[in-house]
Amino acid sequence: MSETPINRAVAFLAAYNDIEQHLRDYVDGKNWVNFPSLVKIAKKKKLINNAQGDDLLEFNELRNAISHGEYRDLRPIAEPLPETVAEIEAIRDVVLHPPLATEVLGHQEVKTFDVGDDVREALKLVRSTLISQFPIYHRGRYVALLTTNTIARWVAADLDDNDHLDARTIGEVLRFAEDNDRAVFLPRTATALEAIDALTHPDGNGAIPRAVIVTEHGTHEQRPFRVIGGSDIVALLAAVGRH
Repeated sequence: MSETPINRAVAFLAAYNDIEQHLRDYVDGKNWVNFPSLVKIAKKKKLINNAQGDDLLEFNELRNAISHGEYRDLRPIAEPLPETVAEIEAIRDVVLHPPLATEVLGHQEVKTFDVGDDVREALKLVRSTLISQFPIYHRGRYVALLTTNTIARWVAADLDDNDHLDARTIGEVLRFAEDNDRAVFLPRTATALEAIDALTHPDGNGAIPRAVIVTEHGTHEQRPFRVIGGSDIVALLAAVGRH
């Protein structure tokens, strides 16, 4: 006698229930807080992104249709499509086990400078590597982000002055930095979604940061072990699914 195939609604509801319970536990949501409200809070707390939130709201409607629809032999008649089940299970996996940004991007040797260092040392790295952003420190504390954009503005202005590059220290070059030539800090435990949000969230002046600097606890006094830039967003997005 052949076994009865498992209705896809069972897998769908299992994933939905896992997500709902996790969101409820994470945001300390009482039983009276409905699912759409949980999703709204989770988006605000950066546990899920906007697209995932929109998907979950659609899944909530499907869940209600399945739960309140007709049953036959204790099995719901309504059955979601295979791709729908795959989508909600993928969201469940990311929500319950969010990938860390550093795990997604891997190890990196971060090169830093002091404000008093010779700018030619930074120029050598720009010529010989793909590095385009350097955290700058002074007396053990982060003070600025040296970018190739800042270097280009310095070269243009300095050459225009007397056809020679007169600046000698990185501190002198940093005078040509603009508002968006800045970095934000995140701790080692930052998720891929948190890194994406940090790289795409403007400050009060509407400027988007050039980089995220990851340190042990996300403080300016700690040495960085990862610099995350715009070119890393594609890999981070892939790790958290649909965007």
